[in-house]
Parts: sequence; C-alpha cells; structure tokens
Amino acid sequence: MDPFSPLHYLQNPIWVFDVDNKKILWANDKSLRLWGAVSIEELLNRDFSQDMSAATIATLIEYQQTIKLNKVIKTWWHFNPKKITKNMLCLFSEIPLDDGRIAMLIEVIADESSLRRDLAFSDCSNLALLFASDGNFISANNAFSNNYGDHLIDLSEFTGDTNLSLQWLEDAKKNNHFKCNRLCWTGQRHHWFDIEAKWLNDNSQLLLQLVNITKDKEKLNKEKYNAEHDFLTGLMNRRGISAALKASHHHLSHYNLLFLDLDGFKLVNDSYGHAAGDKLLRAVAIRLLNVVKDRGLVARFGGDEFIIQIEKRNYTTIANFANQIIETLNRPFHIKDIGELSISCSIGTSSYPDDANNFDTLVTQADMAMHRAKQRGRNCYYPFLQEMADALYRKMTLRHHLSQALENHDFELYYQPIINLENQQVKGFEALIRWHDESLGQVSPAEFIPLAEETGQIVPLGLWVLHHACQQLAYWTQHYKKSFIISINLSRAQLQPNLADTIQQIINQYNINPSQLALEITESAMLQDYCETKPCLDALAAMGIELYLDDFGTGYSSLSQLHELPISTVKLDQSFVRGEHTSSKVIIEATKAICDKLNLKIVAEGVEKQAQLDYIIQCGFDYCQGYFFSKPMPVHELEQKYFHTKVTEKTALLSA
Repeated sequence: MDPFSPLHYLQNPIWVFDVDNKKILWANDKSLRLWGAVSIEELLNRDFSQDMSAATIATLIEYQQTIKLNKVIKTWWHFNPKKITKNMLCLFSEIPLDDGRIAMLIEVIADESSLRRDLAFSDCSNLALLFASDGNFISANNAFSNNYGDHLIDLSEFTGDTNLSLQWLEDAKKNNHFKCNRLCWTGQRHHWFDIEAKWLNDNSQLLLQLVNITKDKEKLNKEKYNAEHDFLTGLMNRRGISAALKASHHHLSHYNLLFLDLDGFKLVNDSYGHAAGDKLLRAVAIRLLNVVKDRGLVARFGGDEFIIQIEKRNYTTIANFANQIIETLNRPFHIKDIGELSISCSIGTSSYPDDANNFDTLVTQADMAMHRAKQRGRNCYYPFLQEMADALYRKMTLRHHLSQALENHDFELYYQPIINLENQQVKGFEALIRWHDESLGQVSPAEFIPLAEETGQIVPLGLWVLHHACQQLAYWTQHYKKSFIISINLSRAQLQPNLADTIQQIINQYNINPSQLALEITESAMLQDYCETKPCLDALAAMGIELYLDDFGTGYSSLSQLHELPISTVKLDQSFVRGEHTSSKVIIEATKAICDKLNLKIVAEGVEKQAQLDYIIQCGFDYCQGYFFSKPMPVHELEQKYFHTKVTEKTALLSA
C-alpha cells in the first residue's frame, strides 16, 4: 500500500525527499515533467548526491532542522535536472517516515510561467555559500554558481575584510547565527546581499544564505542622492553637505565653513526672468567647483546662497581664499540669449571646531558673518565673531519680550521740552517712548525701535504712542489751561494711506486741537517712496497738524523735494550741534540759510552746553532742545518741574 497516497489529491508537482540519503522516496505524476523523468520508478532510482553541492546539502539540512519545528519554508528553489536550470517557488514541510525519521515534503506552487513578476526576485534569493571553520571556501549552491560563478577563495575575499571575516566566524560559533547586509565580492563584481549566517556544528562549517538586494540598494542610493543634491546645479544641498560633514567630523582636521550670498541676484530674476537666474546659478556653481576643486565641498544652501567647506591645510589664509572666490565671481558671466551679466557676492566664515563643533551652529555663525559683510558694503568677506551670536541672542530675546510688552502695554512715555529761543519759554514737549522690562531692565529705544521696525511691531507700537500722547495732551490742556504742542515720532511703516483717518479718530476721541499736535518724521522715511508718502503727509497737514523733519542732515534730502513737502519745522541732528569741527558750524549755518529761504522754522537738537546754546542763538535758530534744559522726564517729574514750581530763567513756564 502506498504510504503517501493521501498526497495524490494535490494538483501541483510534489515529492518526498530523504535528505539523509539524497533520494526521492515518492513523487506524483506532476513531478515527472519537472524532473525530466520518463517514469516514477526512474525518478525514485536517481542518486542526487552526485549533483548536489556541499552548500546545497547544507542548506537542505538547515531546512530540515527548521521544518522539524513545525514550520513551513516558502522560497524559490533552483533545479538542474539533466543540466537544465529551472526556477520554482516551493513549500518545504515535514513528513514522517515509517522508520521514525523525518523526510522533506516539497511542493511546487508556482513556476516562471505563472509568476513572472515574482521570478524577478528568484535571481536574488536562495543563494548559498559554504565556508570551512578557517574561512576557506567550500562550495556554492547552483543558484549562486549560475549567477556569479565559482571564483571565491575564502570568506575574507567575499567580505573584503580579513578582520571582519574572522569576526563573522567567531560570532557564528558563539551565537549559532546572525543577520546583516553588506556589499560583498562574488568573484566577479560587488553586490549588496542580505545575509543570514548559520554555524553548522556537526561539520564546523559556516553557511551563508543570501538575498541579492543590489537593486534595492541602488534605488535607495539614487533616492538618497536626489534627496541630498540640488536638481538645478548638481551640487549637494543643505541636507547633503550636512550629512557629509556630520559623518566625517571625527575624521577631519580643522576646517572653515563659508556662507556665500550673491549680491543683487533678485535684480537678475526681476530683469531677465527666473530662467536667466537659473542659468546664472549653474554658472556660479561651476566656478565655485573650479576654485574649490578637491580641496573641500561645495553646496547650494538654497536660493542664491552657497556653502563651501575647506580644510585649513588647503589654503594659506581664509581671507585670501574668500577673496579668491569673490574675484572669481566678479568676472562677467556670459548667459545665453542674455549676454554678459556682472554680479558680486558677500561671504561670512566660521571655523570648526574653534567657533562650534556641529554643522548647524557653524552655518548659523557663518550666516551672521555674511550679513555683517552685507552691512559693510557687500562684495567682501567677514569672519564670525562671538559678539555676533551674543547680539543675535539679545535680538531674539528682545523680540520675544517686545511681543509680550505690546500685549501688556508695558511702556511709558517720557517728555522732553522744546524751548522757544525768542522768549526762553517752553514751546512744547517731544513724546519719547521708554520700556522697562522686569528681566531685561531698561531697554534703550535705540535698540528696540529698529527691531520693532524690522518685525512690523512698530505699527501697533506707534499707535499706542499716538493714543497715550494725545490722551496726555488732552489731560494737560484741560487741567492746566495751557496751550502747547506735543510732538510724536512716526516711523516710515506708519505712513500708510489710512494714517490721516486714524489720527483724526484719535483727535476726535480725546477732543484735542490738531494744531497742538506735531508729527516728527525722519528724512529717509519722508523721502523714501516719495510719491506714495507725499499724499499721506498732505492729508495730515490739511488737518492742521504740524510736520517736523527730524534728524536733518543725516539722510539724503533732495532740496527739490524738500520745498514740496508740507513741513513746517526742521530739526537739525544733534551730531552737528555737538560737533567741534569747523565743518559742523558750516552745516549749521547753511541749514539755517536754507530754512530761511524755504520759510521753515528750525530746531537745534542735543544742546548740552552754554557755548552751544549761545552759538545757535547767534545763528538765529527758532527753537532748541537738549540736556542743557532738561532730560526726557516721566509725567510726574515734568508736572512737578513745569506746572507746580516757580519759573526759573532756564526752565521758563509754558507760553500763554
């Protein structure tokens, strides 16, 4: 009676294999064609030990040990009946024999005609190599030999590392198995393999079962390359150079990082279009590579910003190297369909590990230095200094605290008197904002006003000043029955089309006379975007508000525009009043002459000494302000000094 008769119902090729004797014990009719056999009897009489390599036998023994644990193995298997290679997807499971041994039941569940997509994987799996305990190569299974040949000598040749091969043998002996993936030499070329190593204790041999993952690795490497390189220029991108430097920090000597920004690149895009800008960026990348060569790394950080890393041993001084780059980029670029374009660059540098020991910090530092180079006139380089980081930290802290102060209205207005030199009486007061922070202490307006302008916080801050100054003016006017002017500084950002309407609402809210309100605007703010600014100024003047031109002499006034502006008063910058040189006096006298011709009143700022006061009186100035008369004061001090005490010669009471 056939002991395997229950298997006849299976429709796939199936046979029972005796691993110990290397013979097929039973097979169904479906198996005959697979094995190229004329009959079941002929197939059962075959001796497979002659055709099986030691690696194949070792693999089957490992399979046998696995299936004894009631596990089923599903894998591609390579057959070579009558020297014809066939690739089949098989299931390996256990089947008991009458003598108590365990045989292997093998069922073919798919072949190359039915699973062509899965077959693409078959060339990569079911590979096996067998090595002796000393690492010498014993054999490869047919799948490996058919794909890669039989050219290996030993394990160290396969791994490419003698120490690693010894470590593998040691680990396998100690742990019986391990897994890894590695780029290995097959005897013909390198391939990436997913490797499962098993130590065969009976024979003291190392069996490596392999899956070729080269295609997957190449795909991953391509994806990694694309993720770490700039598509436009082919340079590494921010991620790429970061990864390269982070991976090599422990192997590199000291180096410098250069942060490069093209000057005026936006003008190229605006004038010729982004296509021309892209061509220019590619041309810049080529020149940078030609300068750096193999001495360092070049990356496009983003936009028109580039990063260069160069070891200190590869240049004489960083200044010389940076200037070499600047000179290279200063040469005209010939852009197809455009012609020649000229451009410059600003460079900041930081040093590893002197300034920082990580990439992100180095980039931040070099970026700070680059902006300092921009401030110094562009087309130059500037090294990172610790004071830059301190200033940036201070700036970020101020910005955060300024936002909180705006929410909580943590500001106060101080007032400084403006003196009428004709009668030595007070014409009015300039409202000056002050900010005391609980943790930062007293913060100078020279520090937080520019920051507020940069962040846009100046608009709500300026609105707060307008409200509180007008509210104070209304209180003083009603309470002390005196008429005087309050002047308030305006930023360029506040000169918006709706400013006149906003101020009209404030005037109505506090019921003050527009003629008691003066708005101080600097030269640069008043003349920047002149065509847009003038309608706003005209609207304010039409309301009866006085307009002062502040810090005169420090901006870029055009006399042709100056006489067209609706200003009533010019405030000469304090630097001229305090100046000791003859040139300062020349400017003072010239400014007075210009104002007389234009029928403008003139205020001298920064008067601190009697001699200065005497001189501006001699020059015929109308008004002055400065520490000689009074520092800016909080409300309670001002009221005590000017409203509740007897008038002194220096601090005369308000004019009637």
